[in-house]
Amino acid sequence: MTQPVPVRQTAYASGAAEEAATAQTPPAAALGQTGPPVFTRAEVEQIHRLLPFIAYVDGQLSIDGVTGERLWDGQRSLLLHVPSRAVDNYRSIRDAFARYFSVSVNCAIKACYLGPVLAALRDAGAGAEIAGELEWRIARSLGFAADRTIVNGMSRQADHLQMLLSDDGLLIDVDSMEEVQHLEWHARLAGARPKVMVRVNPLPPDSFFSERSKLGVGADAAYELLEHVARSAHLELYGLHAHQLVRCTDPAQFGEIARRMGDLRTELASRTGGRVSALDLGGGIEARYLLERAGHSIADFALAARDALAGSDGFELLLEPGRYVFGDAAVVLSRILGTKLKEGQHWHIAEVGSNLLPPTSDRAYPPLPLRIADGTPWKRTHIADPTPTPARLYLDAMLPADIAGEGIALLGTGAYTAVRASLWNAGLPDIGFIRDGAVEIVFDRKAQDEAFRALYGIELGPMDAELEEPQAGVAEPLRARQACH
Repeated sequence: MTQPVPVRQTAYASGAAEEAATAQTPPAAALGQTGPPVFTRAEVEQIHRLLPFIAYVDGQLSIDGVTGERLWDGQRSLLLHVPSRAVDNYRSIRDAFARYFSVSVNCAIKACYLGPVLAALRDAGAGAEIAGELEWRIARSLGFAADRTIVNGMSRQADHLQMLLSDDGLLIDVDSMEEVQHLEWHARLAGARPKVMVRVNPLPPDSFFSERSKLGVGADAAYELLEHVARSAHLELYGLHAHQLVRCTDPAQFGEIARRMGDLRTELASRTGGRVSALDLGGGIEARYLLERAGHSIADFALAARDALAGSDGFELLLEPGRYVFGDAAVVLSRILGTKLKEGQHWHIAEVGSNLLPPTSDRAYPPLPLRIADGTPWKRTHIADPTPTPARLYLDAMLPADIAGEGIALLGTGAYTAVRASLWNAGLPDIGFIRDGAVEIVFDRKAQDEAFRALYGIELGPMDAELEEPQAGVAEPLRARQACH
């Protein structure tokens, strides 16, 4: 797969200005102040430059070579995963860091549980990062090798610890003296000596990882933990672990966390003579398409880590990407249920809800039209969901004026969406993936109703209500008809 051509940030402002001059209506004052800059019309029409597996073929949206009704019949919204893109993202981060390090890329299973996607990553050579008994069972079921599996989490129960200790080769993370002593006691009882990483917080507190966060330990406590593990007869000190980044697009910030980890490793060796064999820099890197749209590539992060760790050697580098691997490897195809004009601003109400797509910013899920036709005017609009909440999926989108009758595709829907979804209000869409040029559905409305019955003890009624035929000669208003087709 060819590498996408990054669209530089410097093009955003001029692109937006050009669009404002040529759009059917000028842009209203933006409601939102969070999230990346709005996609311009040129970026939408040339989306293949940013996401090579998505393109417009004869005016129709094509995803991984599938188009038209073979892609989506328009009956129910669809969360569509693209395993080939997830694999390409994994390979890009692996290859970038392998230029400078002995590296293991352990994809964060918590971001996406879809079996065909995880199996494709396993077959491509990826390791797994798991948290909790459920994800341990997922990793074991899919055949991820124990010696390529990182176990994060805290307050593990005895039965779960026994399972972990019987799975030789796992790398287990700890971040408190209580966790160390708990693991040490069970390891002695099981006659095991697991490999252990100590989780530290090398960066100063910020709005996400504040001093009140339960995660990690500071430098002083880290030395105490490291020295305790190094002396233990039942634990093997293997690595240092940090995970303080979230949606990071700044290679310098990534380089700083790498530098501080290297310094901590060196300081430990000088204090105790203890050897740390691995540095785990965690995850928290932004989705690949947004990273490249901001003018960076994963190679910039690898180079920053190389420079930061230039004085260190004799260690394995571990990475735990989640959003970078999975974020842009799925697309939601959604019907438009209706439109609304409010104080001069246009709104389109998508069928897919915030119970699947959490509104993490005002522009979390960039929309694409399903078709592009010559001569169709484009206009500014906001995309929202149908729930009785203020949730919005994307503000200030530039889209063709006829999308109400066609539907939309929403980008960036592959990470932390279905895994955190709930059967609430709008319900869930179908969920599927692309394999061998065809769409396969793994979750549909029947499965949703069965899940609802299992969760809440309610047997839902028929899926389709009996509708009376409209009287002859009575026409439905255009906006209402568009919302139904």
